[in-house]
Amino acid sequence: MFKNFIFLPLVILLYSSLFSQEKVYNLDEIVVTAGRTSSKLSETTRNIQIIKPEDIAAAPVNSIQDLLQYVTGVDIKQRGSEGVQADISLRGGTFEQTLVMIDGIKITDPQTAHHNLNLPVSLDQIERIEILKGEGSSTFGPNAIGGVINIITKKGNEKSAAVQLTGGGHGFYDAALSGSYGFGSMSNHFSLSKKGSEGYRHNTDFEAINFSYKTSLLSQQNKLNFFAGYNDKKFGANGFYFDGPNQWEHTRTKFVSLSGEFEFINIKFTPKVDWRRNDDEYLPDYTKLFRNVHKTDIYSSELQAAFHSEFGTTVFGTEYSRDVIASSNLGDHSRERKGVFGEQKIIYKDINATVGFFAYNYANVGWKFWPGVSAGYSISPDMRVFASYGKAFRLPSYTELYYKGTRKGNASLQHEESVNYETGMYFVKEKFTSSFSLFRRDGNNSIDWGRAVTDSVWHSYNILNTVTSGFETNLEFNTEDISAGILKRITIGYTYLNIAGSISRENYQSLYVLDHLRHQLVMGITNALYFDIIQSWMLRYENRITGDKNFLVDTQIRKTFAYVDVFVKATNLFNKSYKDFTGIILPGRWLFAGIKASVQY
Repeated sequence: MFKNFIFLPLVILLYSSLFSQEKVYNLDEIVVTAGRTSSKLSETTRNIQIIKPEDIAAAPVNSIQDLLQYVTGVDIKQRGSEGVQADISLRGGTFEQTLVMIDGIKITDPQTAHHNLNLPVSLDQIERIEILKGEGSSTFGPNAIGGVINIITKKGNEKSAAVQLTGGGHGFYDAALSGSYGFGSMSNHFSLSKKGSEGYRHNTDFEAINFSYKTSLLSQQNKLNFFAGYNDKKFGANGFYFDGPNQWEHTRTKFVSLSGEFEFINIKFTPKVDWRRNDDEYLPDYTKLFRNVHKTDIYSSELQAAFHSEFGTTVFGTEYSRDVIASSNLGDHSRERKGVFGEQKIIYKDINATVGFFAYNYANVGWKFWPGVSAGYSISPDMRVFASYGKAFRLPSYTELYYKGTRKGNASLQHEESVNYETGMYFVKEKFTSSFSLFRRDGNNSIDWGRAVTDSVWHSYNILNTVTSGFETNLEFNTEDISAGILKRITIGYTYLNIAGSISRENYQSLYVLDHLRHQLVMGITNALYFDIIQSWMLRYENRITGDKNFLVDTQIRKTFAYVDVFVKATNLFNKSYKDFTGIILPGRWLFAGIKASVQY
């Protein structure tokens, strides 16, 4: 039955591709930031997927974490509901191998990447999300082995205000207030939200507060941006990190950044400075006094210069960062890194090419060089092929190095390295778009938490080599013209992954490296009902290498009036029992209803 259900939309897609109009879909207005400078989507030489505003509005979700699970190649593994604790990985990498950014500024937690999605932004403040799949270290530096998630926030140029109230099962509530105010050369946007739940099983209750504020000042060709955000989460962590049912955690994340764009003698200078603090209080058993307390600070700065010439766009710059941790379990440590980078973009007729590098100097590692090159060629106005090669790296986290307890860190861990290859194509029509990619990643010294089948303690290890290979395809189809407006859009994405190397599941238990998705299929359908009601469906099929299989259906019904949106959402519509981590059952069917009032003036 599942195969037949998937086959029908494929037939519709084929039918439409044969009879769609010949007009070429113009992508020139879509600007992405997958490199050191922004470029038109039609000129990119990498695999980039964009979550657009209409995708966010149609998604039956209440959190960024849940939104990202609808992107093929992206693996969101959750330990609880509503994104209270979630890990993100791309193309079979571990959660430590994914770089997360807000407006191009890195959000990396040196304690553990379990905290990388402690995001001080809410759904209402997001303009779009850009996902760069494949290595990003040659462009953005460390931790971008699997790819890069760049969250672009709204500019706040208009004058607007919005309030949203959502309620649901298990005592769920979500209240959000946001607004923008632009005047003259200044724009402002803020968002404040609070949500919580009684929990869907014992000790899974949570409470979360999010606040963010962004302001920009534009003066002729110069621009100054300021962003401040705060995220506070308290949650029951039943079984999250080991078998104990009474685990509890409280995280508080503060983030401040200042960036600018200044032109001088035809050179654009882009300075950035930022600070991120994460406080983590963890109780293995809330009925006892023992607790782990961790406090991390990251101070970063960057200066980039870019100019245009007859050879294309040239970029060069430098970066400095220092992270500090004070921990009751991991101890007190600090480390710094220095880096220089460069990038050259070349456009010649129908060919685009980018050559870049990042050279980094870590304490106890020394200078390392990480190059990357990519190229694209437009075979026709609606078909484009591309290929890329690059090296990537990351340092072990403080948890991997020094943790003591149910797991044991390894202070002798070496940094990870990888060599990455990809080739693919885009096909773009007015009503139909498609893409296909083949990729491979050769990893060296990959870090995993594992143990021999006869051992009772998890240890952090360097795995000598891993080879990750696979392919990915995505289709998007506008069906309004052939369905009398009833069926509006269909999207289908599929990713296949295989990981091989110097380890085997027969004699080694792996927490992360050998727990990837082998098959991932995501399908979205948007259709119209009576009285201008819009319904959206999201279907996900996930098949892990461990043998776990999930087929989940989410849906949303939305009606828009003059200033008001009314919606009903259902996640896990058919009440399937499923899990992302062994032993941690995730929520069954969950119903939500809400209203959003917004005004522009």
